[in-house]
Amino acid sequence: MSMFSIEPVNLSLSLTLGLTLGLSGCQSLPKQPHLPESQALSARIDALYRQDNREQNNSQRGNSQKDSLNTHSKTDRTDLVAAISEQNDIHPDLSGYHPIVTGANAFASRSILTGMATRNIDAQYYIWHDDQAGQLMLKDLWDAAERGVIVRLLLDDFNNNAKFDQHLLRFASHPNIAVRIINPLMYRKFQTLNYVTGLPRINRRMHNKSMTFDKQITIIGGRNIGDEYLSNDKNSQFADLDVLLIGKVVADIDNSFASYWSAPISFDIETLATLDNGETADFLKGLDKLRDDEKDNSKSSLDVYKTAIEDSSIDNDLINKRVPFRWTDMQFLSDDVGKLTKTVPADTNLVHQLRTLLGSPTKRLTIISSYFVPTKDGVNTLVELAKAGIDIKILTNSFDATDVTAVHSGYSQWRPSLLRAGVKIYELKSTASEEKRENKLWKARSQSSTSLHAKTFAVDDYQVFIGSYNVDPRSANINTEMGVIINDEELAKQLHSALSDELLGQAYEVKLLENGSLQWLTEEDGKKVVYDSEPRVDISDHVWLAIMSWLPIDWLL
Repeated sequence: MSMFSIEPVNLSLSLTLGLTLGLSGCQSLPKQPHLPESQALSARIDALYRQDNREQNNSQRGNSQKDSLNTHSKTDRTDLVAAISEQNDIHPDLSGYHPIVTGANAFASRSILTGMATRNIDAQYYIWHDDQAGQLMLKDLWDAAERGVIVRLLLDDFNNNAKFDQHLLRFASHPNIAVRIINPLMYRKFQTLNYVTGLPRINRRMHNKSMTFDKQITIIGGRNIGDEYLSNDKNSQFADLDVLLIGKVVADIDNSFASYWSAPISFDIETLATLDNGETADFLKGLDKLRDDEKDNSKSSLDVYKTAIEDSSIDNDLINKRVPFRWTDMQFLSDDVGKLTKTVPADTNLVHQLRTLLGSPTKRLTIISSYFVPTKDGVNTLVELAKAGIDIKILTNSFDATDVTAVHSGYSQWRPSLLRAGVKIYELKSTASEEKRENKLWKARSQSSTSLHAKTFAVDDYQVFIGSYNVDPRSANINTEMGVIINDEELAKQLHSALSDELLGQAYEVKLLENGSLQWLTEEDGKKVVYDSEPRVDISDHVWLAIMSWLPIDWLL
């Protein structure tokens, strides 16, 4: 065969590549990312709070006329804002936190707070699925906008698709709503082309997750918006952890959102996509996942969300100051949005902020991370700490529980080195249930396969991090992340004690034998069980994991 001849299969590939290269030459992102309409919404928000600041300053100066106006404005505030403000006034230099453990409470708190907001809601998420949870949350936000609340929704683009673009366009058609997509894909309908024309750029993603109401109260943590994150997916569930925050730290989170929202790589959805022919601008009619499935005679899965709201008392508890917030000193950490464009120094990254604020453990370190890829340098650091007498415990996913097989290959190869140094390793089982256990910080519904998704760790006796940051190279060097360091002895104690023998009904403890082989210790039906080979890993899995462990891809994981 001549070296210049082309076989039919290669001809097709060549034509595809040629088309892709041609498209890459004519396709580009819009020159103007922010439309006047969305800029006007942000200006309205700024005006609302500037008025508050003026009244507060006038009150502090003791102007009697302005004092009367300020008193009037306080009576106009909602019960929610008034209740939170009273607590803030008692703790002016501190922040209050309350953990949100179950998916049901995570959904209910977001939904109810959306219904209580009166001024503005800012939401920032890596994933917002077009499923029941996603559409219910969009409907809640739409209803808030109908009441006059200004809604700004900022989404990463990696998990979006052309159909969801249509939902977002209809959603953003409301005069009180703006939607922006950060670091967007150029090709909205033929998304595979983006991996050829823009892979280095689109590899960097916004992994932040936050939702802030009236600049008074916010929810951050590991959860995205979707059925599997909010305990209503029949096949899989994520065991996760969020935290409800009020007080001083909320302003820092609000400022972080503003920097991402105003970034030149955040594009209004209308600049990226248009409504398809035949598509209606009626947002509510497009919410197809909220219709009962006529083929399913069982109880509607929507009832799970309805029940979650009915069972929650967070609205009354907030108004009556019954939410048991713990007040303490906190530090908010966030990557600069410039990390996505590689325009800021590496020493500004969140991982460096963590090292500066936390320092080196002197007693104990407990890590709960869904995607734990320590790398060679990280393993060496952990080994040195363990040999120095630091008590180190790690909880991550077992092979059967992880939703990213490649991540397991980047972790499993380091188990012997860590165990040899005295590090304790626990791996969550996919069969973990929502059985209530004291001091347990994660739960999931028992009828679904469970995967750990929490990102938290405790250092010594008083410092705890909760946020979106995984202990892996992607979180450290590629994606943007956020979180809070909570300085609280009680929370640190709970986290440290959560990883113990009481966990064996939900997880495996990995042991290293004298001959260098591994064992997995767990409990089944109340009895101790030992596995001499990795549970639920067959020969083909071992081969695949070995191959991936040889590849130089740790930096991507």
